[in-house]
Amino acid sequence: MKNSIGFVGLGKMGRPMASNLLKAGFSLTVYDRDEKAVQELVRLGAQAARSPKEVAERAEVVRIIVPKLSKKSSWGIKTSFRG
Repeated sequence: MKNSIGFVGLGKMGRPMASNLLKAGFSLTVYDRDEKAVQELVRLGAQAARSPKEVAERAEVVRIIVPKLSKKSSWGIKTSFRG
């Protein structure tokens, strides 16, 4: 199995990208506010997460494809970098 990847945001751009990662054999943990979008990827082999935080805890690399993030984002994502 290849590296574990986390994916937050399964909309117009995120869903096809996440699907291609599954086809390439990556282990994928996904989250989206839309449960239907999550379940579509679970049927393809992804693991569902209950929050962006859970995605980050499970994955070596996380890709975030969401609309504009702000400090008041309803996504619950806190943007920061660790060195």
